[in-house]
Amino acid sequence: MRLVAAEAYTEPGPTLAPDVELSPSVIKILSGAIDVIASRGARRLSMSDIIDTSGVSRGTLYRYFSNKDEVLAAVSEFVCTGFENGIRDAGQGITDPIERFKAVMQFYARYTSENSPDRVFEVEPGFHLAFFRSRFARYKIAVQDALGPVFDHFDSLVGEAINRDTFVEALVRMQLSTLLVPASEEWLQIWNDTAENVQKWALKIAQEQKDVGKD
Repeated sequence: MRLVAAEAYTEPGPTLAPDVELSPSVIKILSGAIDVIASRGARRLSMSDIIDTSGVSRGTLYRYFSNKDEVLAAVSEFVCTGFENGIRDAGQGITDPIERFKAVMQFYARYTSENSPDRVFEVEPGFHLAFFRSRFARYKIAVQDALGPVFDHFDSLVGEAINRDTFVEALVRMQLSTLLVPASEEWLQIWNDTAENVQKWALKIAQEQKDVGKD
C-alpha cells in the first residue's frame, strides 16, 4: 500500500502527502500524530509532539516527512485508506448476501467508534470537517463496492435496480452523524438490524408484485 496525494488542513492551501511506504516506522509516526490530534488538535501539533508520542527519533521522522503539513496530509490519507481497505475486506469471501451486509455494517459502526475519540469535533472541528468533506465520495465508493453483491441480491428480489448511490449515501451520512451525536445502544441495534430489515422490505415488495401479477 502507498500513501498518495491528499489534502492537509492548513491556512495557505492543500499540501501533498509524500509518497512513502507504510513501513512500521511510518505507521508509528502516523499513529502518534493521530493521538496528538485527538487530544490537542491539528493546529497545536508539532514535529516534537510527533517524536514524543510515536517514540521515533528525529532523524527517522524527518527521513519521511519534511514538516507538519506533510504529516497531516499523510494522516488523512492513512485514515481514509484504512477505511477503504477495511470495509471492502469486511465482506470479502462471504457469499450469503445478508451475512455480507451484516459484516459490512458492523465493521462501519465499529470503525467509526474506534477511530473517533470523544470530543473529536470540539478539539479541532475545521480539520475533521475538511477531512470528511474531501473524502466523502471515496467513502461512498468503498461502501458501494463492498455491498455490490448485496445490491445484486436485492435487485433480483425486487425485480428492478435499486438506486445504489442514494442508498449508500444515506448509510454514510447516517454513520457520520454519530460523530456529532454519539450513537445510543438502541441506535446501534437498529443499525446492526439493517440487513434483515432491508431483506424483509425487498421480500415484501417481491410478494406484492407477484400478487399483482396474479390479479
